[in-house]
Amino acid sequence: MKKKFNVDGMMCASCQATVERTVNKLEGVNFVNVSLLSKSMIVDFEESKIDSKRICAAVNSAGYSAELYVNQSIKEIEAKKKKDIKERLTRLIASIVLLVLLMSVSMGGMWLHDAKIFPTEAQMGTNMGALIMLVEVAAQILLVIPIIAINFHFFTSGYKALFKAHPNMESLVALGSTVALGYGLYIFGVMIVSYAGGDYHSVMQNSMNVYIEGSGSVIVFVSLGKFLENRATSKAISSIANLVSLVPDTASLRKEDGTFIDVSTDELQIGDVIEVKPGEAIPSDGFILEGYLNVDESLITGESLPVYKTSEAKVIGGSINKDGYALVKVAAVGKDSTISKIIDLVQEASDSKAPLARLADRISLFFVPTVISISVIVFLCWALFGFGDSLGVGFYASRMPNAFRMGISVLVVSCPCALGLATPLAIMAGTGKGAENGILIKSAQAFETLNKVDTVVFDKTGTLTKAEMKVQQYKIYSGKEKSAIALASSLESCSEHPLAKAIISKANEMGVKVSKIKDFVYDPGLGVKGKDSAIGNREYMESLGVDVSFANNDYLSFSFIGMTVLYLAKGGNLIAMFAVGDTEKETSKDAISDLFAQNKRVVLLTGDNKEAASHVGESLGIKEIISQVKPSEKKDVIESLQKEGHKVAYVGDGVNDAPSLIQADVGIAIGAGSDVAIDSADIVLVHSDPTDVATAMRLSKKVSKNIKENLIWAFFYNLILIPIAAGALFPLKEIALTPTFASIAMSLSSITVVLNALRLRLFHKKLK
Repeated sequence: MKKKFNVDGMMCASCQATVERTVNKLEGVNFVNVSLLSKSMIVDFEESKIDSKRICAAVNSAGYSAELYVNQSIKEIEAKKKKDIKERLTRLIASIVLLVLLMSVSMGGMWLHDAKIFPTEAQMGTNMGALIMLVEVAAQILLVIPIIAINFHFFTSGYKALFKAHPNMESLVALGSTVALGYGLYIFGVMIVSYAGGDYHSVMQNSMNVYIEGSGSVIVFVSLGKFLENRATSKAISSIANLVSLVPDTASLRKEDGTFIDVSTDELQIGDVIEVKPGEAIPSDGFILEGYLNVDESLITGESLPVYKTSEAKVIGGSINKDGYALVKVAAVGKDSTISKIIDLVQEASDSKAPLARLADRISLFFVPTVISISVIVFLCWALFGFGDSLGVGFYASRMPNAFRMGISVLVVSCPCALGLATPLAIMAGTGKGAENGILIKSAQAFETLNKVDTVVFDKTGTLTKAEMKVQQYKIYSGKEKSAIALASSLESCSEHPLAKAIISKANEMGVKVSKIKDFVYDPGLGVKGKDSAIGNREYMESLGVDVSFANNDYLSFSFIGMTVLYLAKGGNLIAMFAVGDTEKETSKDAISDLFAQNKRVVLLTGDNKEAASHVGESLGIKEIISQVKPSEKKDVIESLQKEGHKVAYVGDGVNDAPSLIQADVGIAIGAGSDVAIDSADIVLVHSDPTDVATAMRLSKKVSKNIKENLIWAFFYNLILIPIAAGALFPLKEIALTPTFASIAMSLSSITVVLNALRLRLFHKKLK
């Protein structure tokens, strides 16, 4: 059984990894996936061995809190998020104001001394000078206490995780702040004792070793970084909220007496009739009963131009009616609506993990304990062997200030957040951008794998072609053109066969009146006949004794380009021949060209005859064509390509494509295809546009590149900054980080990763 849980208290990748490891250890748990971004967890477990309460209890014991996921609307989640951001902002502003005052007091003495205002050389050892230094340090303590109180969650959560032996980012911040404050209080105590003993020079000297402002700045700058990070993260995942905002809050519902009333969109039921006016968003999926609409579906399907729709046409909730008026019958509500399905897919993909993310998780699990160990080692090295009084060099009067400074800086500068955000943010931004363009990616793994695909295999009918049979060419051997077409359409008027519809469509196109014939006889697989006329295939004509031999050359030329040939006879004589075939989608050629430009191998795989497949393939520029393949054999073709070492994407739309979609490394389903094909695919193209295959690949490449950039930045940031914070450059030019600058660097690291992921919002579908 799979269940989703809300998890509170996670701040960084270490938290995420800890929760995942804790739950994974439980007997009966088969699979765990924890999302730092959505603060959620999906657990696959055996109910006979474990229940939800025990899973929540295990998470709680690890220092976090978990509860079963309560299904809320995106609007409710957004409202809660806005309230949370407002509360954070209030605390942040108060903290910043206090920090400015704290820094002013802390740095004020240094500025005054540098300006030779105070203390002067003469005042350095006086009672007054020492007293002012005591007051200055006392003021710092009084200002840092409310900063700690406002942000006390760092300490409760951080130490709780530390005592549970699962330290996280908050543990690093809490330790750094505590050590800075504790050491400052110790120095303040020494100053008081020195002052009481009349050693004013010692008071002045020790005042230079107080870094109480570091205790407050660490908390405030990390809080500022997290706030900016959360705001930026919200932008990265805003595609979901954008989709939800498309659906209007109210709908105009037709009552039984024919009048209309405004009701909440949530109250609509299947079968209700609603009206849609010009400029309005369509409240729900449905079918047009009366009227017409010019619908803008760009934010749902990626189609830039409005689509004209009239009676019986399907409309999608959230699309905008540019002009026209129609009555729409509701066909889907709630979770069954198109937008809800899109949102679910985007969230599912965002909650899933790419292989690179799992690598980061494994590293994050040991990251914080390693950093704490390094910090302790750095402190001991500086305290025992570092620069100090004995060498007469350094920034401070003894080794201990440097030791504390370096140890605290190592704790604070380390950034597990960047590691945790590197992959999920890019995946969420990418899947959201895909959804905006009508490309629904179901999992992060499929997204990452798509970038590695080198071979794209296309089904033909319904994928590269419209699956709409049309009369492509015809020959008239006797009589007038319109008379022959009128007779053919009259014969086919009683049939529902796709070939019959193609003939009737041609008649309508030419303005020929279609009238039903009497004495209609339908011979399955052969054709249709009336009293003295007939239309059908070659075998049918021969059975009726109609001579078609003189038209052999035309038959062969039509068959060679993959057309289905229909003969029209009257009075026992052949009077016309019709070549009926599928038509290519307008964008198919652009799609293939784009894939070639991306150095992809393209293969056409179809069950159609060799001539039809070759005609389509050559028209689109596809050289590798595999035809006359049974549905059960398509999967084998995909498998053989994989055995050759290729990463294969399969694009299809039919029920018979499902096995191939599953077998392929990445299955891509055309949105207008069957439900089975869509359910079997990793990626769904809502707009059924072949160019979206190339767009998805380009987006996948961008996302994969973004993930690698983020991870490289996160790794190298820590690899470079931790040694600098530890004092690696100090012996050269006395370069070192204070805890304040270390906390700023730590915050900037996370923000950099977020901003890099946000660049994916600039991605645009290639214009045709």
